[in-house]
Amino acid sequence: MGQDFRERGRWLARNLLPYEPILRARLKHVYVHGLEIDDIIQETYARIVSLPSLETIRHPKQYAIQTATSIIIDHVRHSRVISITATGDLDNLDVVTLEPGPEEQLEFRQEIAEIAKALATLPEKCRETLILRRVEGLSQHETAQRLGISIKTVEKHMARGVLMLMDLFGRGGKSRSHASMPAEQERLEGDD
Repeated sequence: MGQDFRERGRWLARNLLPYEPILRARLKHVYVHGLEIDDIIQETYARIVSLPSLETIRHPKQYAIQTATSIIIDHVRHSRVISITATGDLDNLDVVTLEPGPEEQLEFRQEIAEIAKALATLPEKCRETLILRRVEGLSQHETAQRLGISIKTVEKHMARGVLMLMDLFGRGGKSRSHASMPAEQERLEGDD
């Protein structure tokens, strides 16, 4: 893990840090209550470095700008007070969207199909919890209310679902028998 982390740090230094002044200049035109430019940049780097693979990023500058934009949108969507200036100034980021070619579109469709297939293998409550939290963007409290369960149970379902997906995708999408389940996953299942 340490070596991979160092490699990711080098990738970040080579491919993103040179564009930080451009990103900062564009972010100066966007004001979002409760969100500082440094926070946006730090979260941008964290999200990018935590991706499963950095090799798929073909245009790092545009990817960083799009990631920063999505951080702002997520913040605005989840905040209770939505600033008109925040939503009005998002156009100032001048995000260049490169249209994906047929190969990239096919690859994307295949990845979506693979994710849908993996989600279908999850227990119903884990699947519902993951979809509500990660796809619909609900908070833990909102998810608990929607499913009629406690916040602690939401956390357990999230942890269990994420472990199962990590296990599945970590092995190239191949399933393995229940008997060889990781100890942490068995503990989480035992708590249901």
